[in-house]
Amino acid sequence: MRAVAALGGNAFAARGSALTMEGQFRYARDALRQLGPLFEPGVDLLLTHGNGPQVGHELVRVERAQGEAYTLPLDVCVAETQGELGYVLCRTLRDLFEGDRRARPVASLVTQVEVDPGDPAFAAPTKPVGPVLDEAQAAALQARGVVVREDAGRGLRRVVPSPEPLRVVETDVIRALLGLGVAVVAAGGGGVPVARVGGALQGVEAVVDKDLTAALLADALQADLLLILTDVPCACTDYRTPREQPLGPITAGRARELLRQGHFAPGSMAPKVEACARFAARPGRRAAICDLPHLAGALRGEAGTVITAS
Repeated sequence: MRAVAALGGNAFAARGSALTMEGQFRYARDALRQLGPLFEPGVDLLLTHGNGPQVGHELVRVERAQGEAYTLPLDVCVAETQGELGYVLCRTLRDLFEGDRRARPVASLVTQVEVDPGDPAFAAPTKPVGPVLDEAQAAALQARGVVVREDAGRGLRRVVPSPEPLRVVETDVIRALLGLGVAVVAAGGGGVPVARVGGALQGVEAVVDKDLTAALLADALQADLLLILTDVPCACTDYRTPREQPLGPITAGRARELLRQGHFAPGSMAPKVEACARFAARPGRRAAICDLPHLAGALRGEAGTVITAS
């Protein structure tokens, strides 16, 4: 079996707590221990991850260092945090593998994803990045032309363009590593966004949704399973309303119908459901949205939102 598992960037810190390196290593240990069934022999494993909070903190560092250090554009901030979380996950995986008989090599790959420079998303930023802002922080950013919006009940956050991923540049490298039995960490944060300009790839100011990139990469790698691991047990219709209903097993067609009806928040649950619907539209594939405590149940089809073709 070949599996792609996407860890949410917000999950690297408990809701309401500060983001720290110690906390990220602690989360990685707790999270990866629960991925045990995916470490079994015969399972090719690709791990990807979000990085919205980490990119936001990196942007804060860049802004506060103006005049003292060279400026980093957003695509480089994505690459920096890919390296950071790739290191956290690889070091933790290596420690886990060394403690049992399922040892395998581990590698993290800085990964680029190609987007269309004419994508309409560049004119309508939607993707939240960085920490939740208080009113003074939000006002200061807005005064400088930064777009700030409410993030699905979490609070005010900076939002940036999120164009559609077209191609993961390093797909062939990832495929080769998986073929060698390597557990791969790649496409973190949706990949470093690049666009073809004048025949060459060039970084762009955007953040690509990591779940859509995970689905694109899972399809290109002919994976059997796509896991979207987040901080809620499942997707829900009418989320945070008196009519809220958890979603269990559904078809890809039903998922798309619910998307059209507007049940899921843009930049939050909507891309997760869209990613799963895209991947699971072909027979023989499964996609699941769940949190880590419900992962084992989701793998059995007994928990989470499990999406299949029929």
